Amino acid sequence: MKRRGLVKQLLLFCLVGFVVTSVYNSIVSQVNELNVKEVTAKSTTKRILNFIPSTRTFPKNKFKINCRKIIEKDKDEIDRATALMRVSPPSRLQNGDYINATQDCVHFRKSFRYDNYPVTNEEKEFPIAFSIITYQDVDQTERLLRAIYRPQNLYCIHADASSPDSLHRALAGIADCFGNVFIVSKKEDIIYNHMSRLKADLNCMSDILSMPQKWKYFINLPHQQFPLKTNLEMVKILKTYNGANDIEGIITHGRMMPSRFEFSHKYVNDSWKRIGKRTSKLPLNATIVKGSAYGVFSREFVQYTITDKRAKDVLKFMEDVKSPDEYYWATLNHNEVLKAPGRYSGNPEKKPWLAVYASWGGRDRCHGKYVRGVCVFGVGDLNELVSKKELFANKFYPDFQYLALDCLEEYIYNKTFSHLPFETFYYKQLPFIRKQ
Repeated sequence: MKRRGLVKQLLLFCLVGFVVTSVYNSIVSQVNELNVKEVTAKSTTKRILNFIPSTRTFPKNKFKINCRKIIEKDKDEIDRATALMRVSPPSRLQNGDYINATQDCVHFRKSFRYDNYPVTNEEKEFPIAFSIITYQDVDQTERLLRAIYRPQNLYCIHADASSPDSLHRALAGIADCFGNVFIVSKKEDIIYNHMSRLKADLNCMSDILSMPQKWKYFINLPHQQFPLKTNLEMVKILKTYNGANDIEGIITHGRMMPSRFEFSHKYVNDSWKRIGKRTSKLPLNATIVKGSAYGVFSREFVQYTITDKRAKDVLKFMEDVKSPDEYYWATLNHNEVLKAPGRYSGNPEKKPWLAVYASWGGRDRCHGKYVRGVCVFGVGDLNELVSKKELFANKFYPDFQYLALDCLEEYIYNKTFSHLPFETFYYKQLPFIRKQ
């Protein structure tokens, strides 16, 4: 009798275990379908080309990095990732690798999965134009391009005129593999804080305006940014903007770095010289406004910037301003008298700016490191980054906490295929959008 009782208990235990396991597996399966899937074979961060050997040699059995756990802020997984990055450098492609790879464009596009992304009719009907400014690192530039690439969009790449020839050849090879990616027609030798940085964007804007595609918005990017939204999500957000620009505006005098524009500056012998108090004024008694070099610009605003006399007069004023790219867009967008399309007439400091998220020292958290007051993101920042409302994050270094970029790349790649609903209610309430 005791043996029969034990057998019954054992059978009951096994039955309960089977049921619990089945339920658990069912739940896990459903969760995996709804959430970002782990993809090993599809992960573009590996970038395995059969003609380029892999250089990453970390012990795979010891380090099985789970990006989902990192994004969910699992401390053990973050610690393991951090340990891995200490002993194993990132696997990166060099300029010559891209020059060789793009000799066969069909194989290049297939190997890097440029044509894998699903494209909805909504995206096809709302093309976006991008510029990417770079001066080094084709590998990181190409990763950004691939993350935002869609066949209906346009992409202008500006590489610093003084960058190595191998960088220009590699980028030209990439651009030649696409009908909607091109190298800017006029390259600037970019100097930090100089008008040349602003001209690089204007040159791309001018080129993109000459293209036959009827793109809706223009977004300018440096190669160290990375998207926080899929292309479809960006389209849904920009459609709610309805022609409004998303440009940062700062009018508090102390935050505007007034010495940059109250004095005239000249770049002489590799350094900036202050050459006296400014006497010229902005046209139409407009007020100078500070902002960011980066933004989201409507097509009409870009057209205005390139062709309108008022915009050209403001550009002339900016020629001896230090860091004019941080004043030009903001001034055009926040002065009613300049009549820029998509402008904002209210107090710019009372509206959010969602083009780019950056973490500033003394104000925001940073689990990576600060460089010149701006956070270079690490793996510990991903949990917060993926919940941000901004379109892009700035910035990432390929040789610092490189798994942060790897995991964000995997997250965006897989979210593109998840077909999860995207709620635009927050964006519809923004004060700067134009109501339907």
